[in-house]
Amino acid sequence: MGDMLEFNDIYQEVKGSWNDGRLRFSKQNVVYKSNKTGKVDSIPAGELNLAQWRRVCLGHGIKLGTSTGHIYKYDGFRDTDFEKISEFFKVNYKVELSEKDLSVKGWNWGTAKFSGPLLSFDVNDNTAFEIPLSNVSQCATGKNEVTLEFHQNDDTEVSLMEVRFYVPPSQTDERQDPVEAFAQNVLSKADVIQATGDAVCIFKELQCLTPRG
Repeated sequence: MGDMLEFNDIYQEVKGSWNDGRLRFSKQNVVYKSNKTGKVDSIPAGELNLAQWRRVCLGHGIKLGTSTGHIYKYDGFRDTDFEKISEFFKVNYKVELSEKDLSVKGWNWGTAKFSGPLLSFDVNDNTAFEIPLSNVSQCATGKNEVTLEFHQNDDTEVSLMEVRFYVPPSQTDERQDPVEAFAQNVLSKADVIQATGDAVCIFKELQCLTPRG
């Protein structure tokens, strides 16, 4: 086995847009360079502590985690790439490339889990989808409900605007509101849009009926 593995036409999802690039595994680090933006991800080999091989819409993908809490995902591998990548990881990174199945049941009832910069929605211990919390622009709460709104990407024809999570009441700890706890977990990693500047006008006395009627 050589000291380096390189792959072309590897894709990284950025707010709903697929950007292609080149991925290189070396003994010292993992480097990905986007062909579209020129952005470079450089992951020191000593920081890698998670490597998962997953079946995704663009063939197969790799999810990498680091000891600093960062998550990186790259798609576009062929199924025949697994053996050589797995062996390279064992020899050079001392990390096992584990195969991870994703949930394709289509269920909308599961468990939301927070892991660093990601919110994952799991069904029967298999991930159905993941949300990078840095993509969240707003987080609003209601009765047993949390609504996430997202930053939009002008390069995509179709964008996800919002996702709503139903949060059942807690049966164990009545002192902690599960809705607020969920929202605080989101806000701790979200890139929330902040309104700045002076108000155009202020209404000090205004009758308002909510909901309408």
